[in-house]
Amino acid sequence: MADEAAIPRDDAPPPHVPSGPFARIIGAMNAVGTLWIIGLMVLINADIIGRSFVNRPIAGVAELVTFSIVGIVFLQLAHTLRSGSMTRSDVLLNLLERRAPRVRFMVLALFHLIGGLLLALVAWKYAPSLAAAWQHPERNFMGNPGFFTVPQWPLYALVLLGIIATAIQFLLLAWSDVHAARRLSR
Repeated sequence: MADEAAIPRDDAPPPHVPSGPFARIIGAMNAVGTLWIIGLMVLINADIIGRSFVNRPIAGVAELVTFSIVGIVFLQLAHTLRSGSMTRSDVLLNLLERRAPRVRFMVLALFHLIGGLLLALVAWKYAPSLAAAWQHPERNFMGNPGFFTVPQWPLYALVLLGIIATAIQFLLLAWSDVHAARRLSR
């Protein structure tokens, strides 16, 4: 019988990625996003049942779905990066893994560093949008006034949280890649 620890899991981070408090935080963000998906499915089904059988749709479902999709994506983004599930082309990385593993880690470190810096820049430029939505919620909402509205600041806050968490995760991965490259050079 095979040792379960030796069997790679699809959702496990790459072996050189350390775990810690930040990993637990983004894991919790991912779990909240998953629970949000389940709640959204219940809401959509309740709306369908209400429309179809009792001619009573739930007000604002379309707005809540739009709001939710964006919120869920940003809640789960850092965990997706950490688990190695972000879409990318691995052709060069696979070639380097066999021929020059240290160079592979340095390429990954550069990629992760650039990703972290770009997302930090995005967070810095995005923060004023959150501040404006917080200060003027009467002008920053989704929906139809008088029928159903949702303030935008909570969504903006989730987006900013997701951007910052993903930037931190990129930088942690860059740090881990540099250490992995150093270990290979010894």
